[in-house]
Amino acid sequence: MTDAHLELRGLHKEYPGGLTAVEGLSLSLSRGELLVLVGPSGCGKSTTLRCIAGLEDPTDGDVRIDGESVTGRRPEDRAIAMVFQNYALYPHKTARENIGFGLRMTTDLSDATVRERVEDVAGTLGITDLLDKKPGSLSGGQQQRVALGRAIVRDPEVFLLDEPLSNLDATLRGRMRTEIQQLQRDLDVTTVYVTHDQTEAMTIGDRIAVLRDGRLQQMGSPMTCYHEPANRFVASFIGEPSMNLLDCELDPAGSALTGPVSYPLDDRLAAAAREAEGVGVTLGFRPEAPTLSVPTDEADPDTPTFAGRVDVVEPIGERSFVYVTLDAGPQVTVATPGGTPVRETEPVRVAVAPAGVHLFDAATGQALVHPDRDERSDLAGVPAREPDHG
Repeated sequence: MTDAHLELRGLHKEYPGGLTAVEGLSLSLSRGELLVLVGPSGCGKSTTLRCIAGLEDPTDGDVRIDGESVTGRRPEDRAIAMVFQNYALYPHKTARENIGFGLRMTTDLSDATVRERVEDVAGTLGITDLLDKKPGSLSGGQQQRVALGRAIVRDPEVFLLDEPLSNLDATLRGRMRTEIQQLQRDLDVTTVYVTHDQTEAMTIGDRIAVLRDGRLQQMGSPMTCYHEPANRFVASFIGEPSMNLLDCELDPAGSALTGPVSYPLDDRLAAAAREAEGVGVTLGFRPEAPTLSVPTDEADPDTPTFAGRVDVVEPIGERSFVYVTLDAGPQVTVATPGGTPVRETEPVRVAVAPAGVHLFDAATGQALVHPDRDERSDLAGVPAREPDHG
């Protein structure tokens, strides 16, 4: 299958009335790369996808494939295939007819050739025995495969998927996520995948692009966005549960944070904190960074510690998430090994070593410093990986 290099240059989409859905978006995909556009509802990710497909005309900017502009071309002339959130299958047509519909409408291929290509794609997707059934008799996962087949059979240069798994239950969504990854690798086709689910984005993409209010916040490998968020928004959006963020102030001596909590800064953190535009500095740490103990345990005098009380314990198998309200007021989340013997209302200590701390400029939201790479990987329990494509 032909692959492509996809590039967006200053893509801008404004609707009548002044509503800006996408603002100056520039990004580039390598051939065969899977990029996930992720962000909250209304951030512009689906509008971006529709501009790539030619279903929306950008107000400004350019969409290019292999260095050639396709802006202004009709959707059927872009060698792009799209899978929609609702699958958009014709209910009165069989799976075979749905998969082959686009070929029959946009090409002059013979019936025999269309039939052969449909059956080849059905074999790839494992739905050959469903070809003569109509969508109403198919499960959600089967309908999803038919929708994928209709896109694949066109041999597209760019594959677009708009929230393709949002209508499936959790178990099927996880299985289909794996199948889509494997299918995309086998086809080696440049793919843009839209989702609001940051867990889905982290597990499926070579790289992810985080959008907010139509603007690109960060683009990088999933682990880079997780461990080195460019700003406070990315830090809070990527990761489940999200990063703990405590708004503080840098003391006059520049050696500690004060406010809802007091946190002494080592030389590395202090130097970063002094780069903030004002005295406001946000202290951040992922749930896996702290250690949790009860007051009777011996504390490490070199590790800053916050006192608090357990609100809720959420056991999820090998890990538990413990929600703690600090004596200073804020609530934080701590990931602990499954079966950690703490109970609701019990007093605890939350120890946060400097090696697990992020700092953000409270005025701009921009990151000031992140944990060192090696220590960060240990804290997360997973290796930091880079994208397979440039």
